[in-house]
Order: sequence, then C-alpha cells, then structure tokens
Amino acid sequence: MKSVENINIYKLIGKKLITPSVFSVLTIVLFTLFTFKYWISWPVHPFLMDVDQYYSYLVAQFIHHDLSFSFPHQYWLIEAPNHHMVPKVTMGIAILNLPFFVIADNLAYAFDFDPLGYSAPYSWCIHFGAIFYVVIGFWYLRKSLLLFFSEWVVAISLILILFGTNLFYYTFKETEMSHSYLFFLFSVFIYHTIKWHFTNNNKYLYYLSFIAGFIALIRPTEVLVLLIPLLYQVSTIQKLREKLVLIVNLKWKLLLVVFLFLIPIVPQLIFWKINTGQFFFFSYGSSEGFFFADPKLYSVLFGWRKGWFIYTPLMIFVVFGLILMFKKWKNMFVPVTVYLCLNVYLISSWWDWGFGGAHGMRALVQCYAFLVFPLAFFVNWLFQINKTWIKLVSISLCFSVFSFFIYLNIYQTWLFKNSLMHWDSMTKEAYCYTFLTADVDRVYLETLFKHPNYEELRKGIRDE
Repeated sequence: MKSVENINIYKLIGKKLITPSVFSVLTIVLFTLFTFKYWISWPVHPFLMDVDQYYSYLVAQFIHHDLSFSFPHQYWLIEAPNHHMVPKVTMGIAILNLPFFVIADNLAYAFDFDPLGYSAPYSWCIHFGAIFYVVIGFWYLRKSLLLFFSEWVVAISLILILFGTNLFYYTFKETEMSHSYLFFLFSVFIYHTIKWHFTNNNKYLYYLSFIAGFIALIRPTEVLVLLIPLLYQVSTIQKLREKLVLIVNLKWKLLLVVFLFLIPIVPQLIFWKINTGQFFFFSYGSSEGFFFADPKLYSVLFGWRKGWFIYTPLMIFVVFGLILMFKKWKNMFVPVTVYLCLNVYLISSWWDWGFGGAHGMRALVQCYAFLVFPLAFFVNWLFQINKTWIKLVSISLCFSVFSFFIYLNIYQTWLFKNSLMHWDSMTKEAYCYTFLTADVDRVYLETLFKHPNYEELRKGIRDE
C-alpha cells in the first residue's frame, strides 16, 4: 500500500494512457457492447416492474404533463391521507435519467418513433445512460484505489468486483434498477470522502454532502453512507471526539453542508407536500416495514433463497480483507465494517429480506463500491508475502479460486437469465440441481422451488 505521504509524489509521476486499471474499465465498456443480444427481439424494453416505477415521473411530467398521475397508468401508487395517489418510489432515479430522456425524446420526434416514452429511443437511451453511470462509477473507484494500491492490484480488484459479483447482472442485464445508479453514487462519494481527509479542502466535503443527498433520495436507508466520512480515520474513541470537534468547528460551513445535502431531496419533499399535504410521507404504506427485533441475518448471508455468500461467494475474500485490515488499515476498516454491519442488519430486518425478484442479495450490490477496498487489500497482501514459494502457492491458489468464482457468477447469471434459477423461490435442492449445468428437467425443477408467502412475510412470519 502507498503511504499517505507518498500520494502527492505519486500523482506527479507521469502515467501511461492505457494502464492495467484503465484497461479493466475499458473492458467493462467493450463487454457491455456484446451483451445487447437480448434486445434484438423488439419491442422488448427495460421498463418493467421497479424500473417502470422509477421512470414514471418522467412520463408523467414530460409526456402527460400530469404529476398527479390521474392519467391511465400501470404504476404502483399509494393512497395518501388526503386520498391522493402518489408513486411508491421516489424520483431520484428519474432525475438521473432526465438527460438521457431528453435525448431520447428528441430522437423520437426526429425519426418518427412513438413519443409516449416507451419506444426504441427511450429504451436505448435510458439503458445506455445507466451503463454510462456504472462506467463512471468504476472510473472513480479506480481513482480512489490508486491512492493506496498499485495499478495491477487496482485492475484485478475492479475486474473481480464486476465479474465476480451480482454487480455483473445489474450492470449488463437489469441495468436500469436502482443498484447501478447507487453504485455510481457510492463510488463518487467514497472518492470525495478520501480526498476531503487527505487535502482538508472543504470543497470535497460539499461534493460528498450533495451526493449523499442523492443517495438518500433514491434509498432513504442508505443515509448510513454518512458513517463513512464520519468514521474514516477514526480508530479510537479519542479520534472520534476529534472528528466531532472538526465537524463542529466548521461552524457556518456546516449549514452549507446540510443545505447541499437537502438540495436533491427538496423536490421530493415539495412533491409530497403538494400531493399528500405532508413534507414527509412513507410511500411504502402500512403493509411494509421493519422487524428490528427479528433480523434474518443467517438467511441474508447464508440462506439458499438469496444468501449473499451463497450467490456471491467472492465476498469471502472481502471478509479476509477486513480481517487483515483490522491491524494494518483501521482508517478504512472501521467505517466500512460499521457501515456493512448496520446495513446488513437493516436489510435483515426488512419485512421481505430477500427484496422480491432478484439475482442474489441485490440490496448489497451498491455496497461493492466500499467493499472493493478490503478486497484490494487482500489482493495487495498476496503480492506482499515475503517468502517466494509461499507467495507463489498463495497467489496460484487464490487466483484459481478467483477464476472459479468469476466463472460461477457468470454461469449463474446465465441460469438466472434463462429462468433456471428462480427470482424469489430458490432452495438448496434447486440450487444443487442446477449447479453448473443447464441439462435439467424444467417441470421437475419447478417442484424444487419454494414460493414465499408475501402476506405472511408482511405479518412478520419471515422464515426462509
């Protein structure tokens, strides 16, 4: 790892245009171009289920000019106390999609496509826009990681976090889900967090505050990301006190930080006030909530339905990385570990801890922007082993496992895409039956699935 003192020197060193980590980011783009085959059968479009709900604000405002959603629609609306109907989801994704929607709208009129928001130009522009955000997220992750690790460690880590996790699926298949956008925001957020601490320049604090507002708008529970800058470089109670003093000493600048955090959120608050009579409105309704006294931690981590370590086994190396970081890199260990533990607890406490239709534990996908750091630490540790023969054996063994996990992840993505892995009903028997094979009896496979009872889940009967 590079020391903090060496960072400025490193930035002054001339860099090649195509370095290993740059190449890994370019690989993401090139690989993406070969994954659009499922789009050929038109009129297939990405605006289904959750994605259509995020997108609904744009259609309502710019196509129907009716944010009261009184036009005929297929959207999930919740009745407010004043009996007005409002979308279940917030407008954060719609705001990020807006530039690409505008491009699509102009293309639709220019080339005589249906201008109602669901024709080819809208589908392609929103799809490419989501991928654009993911690629920018990887670019920022590269910038952050290079402050601590070599080009090769960064390149390997970026490739692993993409091809070895379900971020692969949510980048190349269901790209328009919230996780791709949040991954981008998390990546930019961690970069500005690190830069603020290294430079003491408050402009980075302002940036991260604004980005945190966007994150909270898209998924309010992800306001937990604020723990990262709060606990970064905090390894003792004394350092925590010093960090709190630093924040208090911002004085009027702290008001600016809060103001910037609220800027992305204010349009949603105004929308709710106009349509519900309240600035704060829980749009998921009374039938959905948390069961904090009954977190399904084991199911979230190891359950056959969606278990994180079952469907994303690469995360085992993240755990190893965190263990290694405990002694040698507490500056990053404390914030990442505290954030991860609290986030897993929240996810485990949600009434539907599996989060509906998903490939693996999708609620954790955006966290990979943080978890790539312990993964990179582990990869870096491999290269720093002193004894040559131990290093060679360790690298050979670990990279063999890395390769297998990448292959397993891509193959499971293919199985999921072809409905050989169920979106919410996987069991141990179904997983073993389809493990690394597509030669299955689909009728028999259906008997191995166990479909959740969502009504009981809402009541708190939440066993796997």
